[in-house]
Amino acid sequence: MLYSFIVPIYNDGFLAEAFSVEYEKVFKIFIGKESIEEDVELIFVNDGSSNDSIDYLVKLSKEKKFIKIIDLSRNFGQHIALSCGYKNASGKCVGMLNVDMQEPPSEIPKLLKFMSDKNFDIVYGLSEQRKTSLGNRITSKSFAFVLNFLTKSNMPLNVTTLRIMNRKFVDTYNSLTEKSRYIPGLETWIGFKHGYLPIVHKEREIGKSSYNFKKRLLMAIDSIISFSDYPLRLIAGLGSLIAILGFLMTIFLMISKFFFIDYQAGYTSTISLITFLGGVQIMVIGFASLYIGRILKEVQNRPLYIINERYNF
Repeated sequence: MLYSFIVPIYNDGFLAEAFSVEYEKVFKIFIGKESIEEDVELIFVNDGSSNDSIDYLVKLSKEKKFIKIIDLSRNFGQHIALSCGYKNASGKCVGMLNVDMQEPPSEIPKLLKFMSDKNFDIVYGLSEQRKTSLGNRITSKSFAFVLNFLTKSNMPLNVTTLRIMNRKFVDTYNSLTEKSRYIPGLETWIGFKHGYLPIVHKEREIGKSSYNFKKRLLMAIDSIISFSDYPLRLIAGLGSLIAILGFLMTIFLMISKFFFIDYQAGYTSTISLITFLGGVQIMVIGFASLYIGRILKEVQNRPLYIINERYNF
């Protein structure tokens, strides 16, 4: 198998038919064959959809043999679903993209040629202008900036979902054992040679993304905690700063008492200081608890995902 592409599905299986038609058309031209099933596979990973998405997908897999389906037992999250797809992909080049075709399949050949010409191990698509609402663009770039800062990643802020990896890169990713997955961070950690290429980004024609602000925020927090201990180091730095300020304030009060006036703090300043320090303590305990929860998850060593059924494999 030459090319494998992974597409996660969560309640948007109705988009799969139009996507697969476009995908097949692109690869017929790219590889110069009328039948692509010997060289190309398209793996839809149904991530515990609560509607009839799996029925759409199974029907498609019966009509087109290059389409393969993995039905997970429940919703494990997009990054876990993609990891499942990587593990089951057999292509020499493996890619991922979304079913909404905002990054259209027609851009795939550009990335494949770019990766081959420049000898990259992984190539990302970059959107010159995202065709989404202003609010989505602001939150996406803000989350990307914060994630880069806290995870010490240098991922461009306008990186898209569409990316392509060679077999060496995918095999290395599949060898990782952690249960909490933040794919962009792991891709950066793996290393090798990364490339970036501007691609077309289109407006979504049907339906709307399930990633609202709340889900984006939760995903950002989960990604940071999954991949980096930098927040703990920031909290340690904040605690040290507060300790230094407290020590300086104590010196100031002692000097004021013995040499100037018998200073006594007022009610407002005392309550404010107690409230502030109490909030910091709760925040520190909260962050530490989240990391302890991650440790528990790793120690339990449960499977990363559970497959309910596979089709066309």
